Formats: sequence, structure tokens, C-alpha cells
Amino acid sequence: MKNVYVVCATGIATSSMLRVKIQDFLDEKGLRARVTNYRVTELNPDRIDADVIVATTSIPSEIREAYECIDGVSLLTGIGEQEVFDALEKALRK
Repeated sequence: MKNVYVVCATGIATSSMLRVKIQDFLDEKGLRARVTNYRVTELNPDRIDADVIVATTSIPSEIREAYECIDGVSLLTGIGEQEVFDALEKALRK
């Protein structure tokens, strides 16, 4: 099963809201993935098991270079939301 990490500054409200939104999208598309929310400080490059990271905060460069990261702010604003979903779907279908 694929893994999606949803990351925000505190790992509470924003990432929880996006987790639900992303899970609904994946269900619509028939994509199976485990969607988990984290705060950015919980990300340890040696322990990440994500196929893709959707973030609403800055991700450290060593993680950005090693993992596919998508800026998820558009999922909060609704502006450019489809582009985020398209990138997520593409990453999970690899």
C-alpha cells in the first residue's frame, strides 16, 4: 500500500483537515493509500516511509531532495486545488 504523509507546522488542525480531503479524493479515484498527518518536526529522514509528502509548511531540504513533496496550500485555499490532486494522483500511480 502506498503512503501519503500530510505535513503542517503543528500536525493538528491543518494536516487533519487535509488528510480527510485527500482521503476523499483517493477514494473517488479508487486509489488505495494510507494517509497520515504529521508535524514537520516529526519528520526524520531515516524513518520516512512515504511515497509522497503533501505539506503546508516548509520541508527541510534533505527531505525535499529524497522524497516527492507537493505544496498542499492550494487544498486549503481552493485555488489551484486540482493541480495538487493531479500531482498526487500521478505520484501514487508510479
